[in-house]
Amino acid sequence: MKELKAVVTEEDNGTRVWKYVLKQWKAIVKSREQMRRSFKRGEVLVNDEVAEITKILAVNDTVQLNFDNKAAHASVFGQENLDVRFEDDHFAVVVKPSGTTMVTFGFMLQFSLRPSHATDDKDETTDRYMGTEMGAHIAEEAYGLDHDDYDQDEIPTNISPTLGQQYRVPCAIHGVEKAANGLVLVAKTKQMRSTLLQMHKDGRITRTYRVVCHGAWKEQSAVSHASNQLEPALRDDTFVDADCIDSVHIVQITPSNEAGSVSTLNVIPRSSFMGVNIRRYLLSMRHPVVGESGNTRPLKANRNKGLFSALVKLEFIHPLTGAAIAVQLEEPAKFEQLRIREQRACQRRQANDQNELKKGGLELAVAHDRKADLPIAYLVGEKDFYKMRFKVSPATLIPRPSTETLVEASIALTKNRAVKILDVGTGSGCLLLALLHSLPLATGTGVDISKDALDVAKTNATLHGLTDRATFQWGDMGNLQNSGDLSKSFDLLVCNPPYLDSSKASKLKTLFAGTEYEPPVALFAKNEGYGAYELLAVSLLHDLAAPGPDRVMADEGYVILEIGSGMRRRVEEIFKFLSLTQVIKDNQGGERCLVFSLRSLVTTH
Repeated sequence: MKELKAVVTEEDNGTRVWKYVLKQWKAIVKSREQMRRSFKRGEVLVNDEVAEITKILAVNDTVQLNFDNKAAHASVFGQENLDVRFEDDHFAVVVKPSGTTMVTFGFMLQFSLRPSHATDDKDETTDRYMGTEMGAHIAEEAYGLDHDDYDQDEIPTNISPTLGQQYRVPCAIHGVEKAANGLVLVAKTKQMRSTLLQMHKDGRITRTYRVVCHGAWKEQSAVSHASNQLEPALRDDTFVDADCIDSVHIVQITPSNEAGSVSTLNVIPRSSFMGVNIRRYLLSMRHPVVGESGNTRPLKANRNKGLFSALVKLEFIHPLTGAAIAVQLEEPAKFEQLRIREQRACQRRQANDQNELKKGGLELAVAHDRKADLPIAYLVGEKDFYKMRFKVSPATLIPRPSTETLVEASIALTKNRAVKILDVGTGSGCLLLALLHSLPLATGTGVDISKDALDVAKTNATLHGLTDRATFQWGDMGNLQNSGDLSKSFDLLVCNPPYLDSSKASKLKTLFAGTEYEPPVALFAKNEGYGAYELLAVSLLHDLAAPGPDRVMADEGYVILEIGSGMRRRVEEIFKFLSLTQVIKDNQGGERCLVFSLRSLVTTH
């Protein structure tokens, strides 16, 4: 118990007592929440009477704080009972919840474990230092010459016990990462702590981690022990050998659209390596653990679900009785939820793939591997888009459902008027042709720098009977004025430019199945993915400055652009010379299209 007193001076006359307490003893009462709890416990007195939190102080009032460390800790760390899976007088096996740090877990232990009735012999380490200055320091730290004066908030948990810290019990013998849940072995006496730490160091405590990782793990790729030894958790992220791993066993392999497969593994690390070492090892083996923290890789359908790693089993021999101890924790429910979600999505995708193949008159004897095989659209040579069927080839981007948002935005804007449409970077022509199919009074031109893509677009125009209203020609989005005869005063410019960052092309091709077969020029752009927008913006600026008859765009024309996630602000800045009139969201709620107007702008040029 800390007993503190102070007399109110003229400076604090009229101050509410709670503000005074926070100001006067901020090193003790460290937050407003802690202050409120202290008042609730009746620990604040004014002139020897328990004070209300709203009391106003006067000069010469005596304010007293009787701060109870133990009660303060109990109010914070004693609210939730930990899941204790094994306990006797000497040690316990306790579940650390995910999202809880080992520091917080250490404070919570004293409120969840039974008191130990075992007696501790004098610690050997204490004997070694007795009679020295270090020995006095250890004794004070361990047993507390004035225990109430020791600030418990400053005590880190004993994950890796160091001199002084290791004299506090209960003591965690090993750690589990904040993002993971798992079993933790906890010593309840100082003597057992020393014993268990030595057992852990000697490799006599087996820890089994359950993880879900990308790809199909193969037993033969598992562990190739090297001679190089590195300290646990001190390894360079760029070099990871298998010294930290004792064994890897497959629990289940589940098909996945994004990763090809996901593997559920039981991984046993060597002492005293930790979960981070497992993640580094699996990452080096090209099987990163599913997650969004360091040395992991997310699955798009399972974002914000945390780390898919848990310490699920502890095995060792009881050091006093010789009994075999095996404590097991069921894997987190989210593991099975992920597997079910991935498998169902994969089954739906495979059914769609089979339908696509049948439409193209093909039949596969085995399931299509989206990670390794040519995309279905390229195998068939066709792809559905906006309720129409289009020819595609490796010279064209495969139409995406998200781009249908651009079609719908354009239709809503033009309202079936006799507009002229310019499709910049037309590819297969699907965007322009879908618009013309829905707008019978409209005409349009598609431009692209790829002759092969233009050939596919012309084929699609013929296929859909739109050759009388659609033309296709070579054109550069960065220089529309010199891209053939485009001086037609187009009412609407639509563009789905490449907007993936070219500096991350290799990584993105790995993340998104099939993209390695698509034309890079249609996917990737420089300047963090904004290069194509910048080229088009320069081209439009030049167009606004051109004489009226030579302009590509009509005076009151519109520009509709598709954008990627999180790109709105920068694209809006690039086209700040235009007037942003609308932001269109896709079916998933993401900002997908920006609508700009040239109205009244051309008069300033």
